[in-house]
Amino acid sequence: MALGGLMDFGRNPKHFSVNVLDMFFTQLPNMVVFYSCIAIYNKFIHPLRPLLLTGSLLCIYGLSLFMWFLNTHIVSAMIQANKATTSHSPYYSMRFCIEVLWLFIIYAFFAFGYYYFNKSIQHQKQIRMIESEKHHAEYAFLRAQINPHFLNNTLNFFYARSLPLSGELADGIMTLSEIMHYSLKVDHDDARRPIAEEITHIQNVININQLRFDHQLQIHFLVSGLTENIRIIPLVLITVVENILKHGNCTDTLHPVTITLNIDHKEGRVHLKTYNRKKSGPKELSSGIGIQNIAKRLNHFYGKNHRLSINETEIDYSLELTLNDLN
Repeated sequence: MALGGLMDFGRNPKHFSVNVLDMFFTQLPNMVVFYSCIAIYNKFIHPLRPLLLTGSLLCIYGLSLFMWFLNTHIVSAMIQANKATTSHSPYYSMRFCIEVLWLFIIYAFFAFGYYYFNKSIQHQKQIRMIESEKHHAEYAFLRAQINPHFLNNTLNFFYARSLPLSGELADGIMTLSEIMHYSLKVDHDDARRPIAEEITHIQNVININQLRFDHQLQIHFLVSGLTENIRIIPLVLITVVENILKHGNCTDTLHPVTITLNIDHKEGRVHLKTYNRKKSGPKELSSGIGIQNIAKRLNHFYGKNHRLSINETEIDYSLELTLNDLN
């Protein structure tokens, strides 16, 4: 608006006077073009929808043309705007349309520059956030791996010492050793692991909890299908199981926990289905990374090739997870 006033002053310095209304209405069509273009860029560029984008730009140009006609032929005369000449080109003339088109292109381009600059800033913020989260994850992973050989060797020592005293205790220690060993060897970059290893890990976790609760847990873990050449990201299935152990009533003989894993090797599809009643007493602590984080990881790695469905009521909880194109 200030530059517009300076241009009016340069055209006719002797008769120039400051007119705020003139400055405002002179720049109003440009402001409308600028902010309208930003709005449609945000809506139609990412993802790109060229037909809607083009149509919207043409509509904004038409609106700009109409506003400039009102400003030139009606508003300027009412507010006695600063003009170098008193004659105006007819609104239907080619020259008028081209002049408005030129202004439209300028401010539409400025709007695109602002949009692109703003998106670049957001992208840089996301990159810094991802790098920060990666550093925290790497640090947490390094802390989790402090002396893993010492831990494994210690558990093996306890296993050897307990074997003559109690076979059940020795089996529990060995199962715990296998659980810790698998958790430590899983790559922190979420490299895919054979699903057979995930199944063994689930069985070990269930077995160690059976020992904790004197084999009172009512958990039916059923696996069907061939596991050969099927690989998935690690610690997804086990998180679902840990969530059941944390929140579920796993000792109800009338309503046992059911965990069904079906592997369709031919189609490269894995289908997990669980059901459990909720516990009413205190909840167990869990080392899982949470269902919400699992959903984010699934979206990141599988995109549209997965389906996660959760049905929760006051008394029970069920989950279905399908992973496709795993061959």
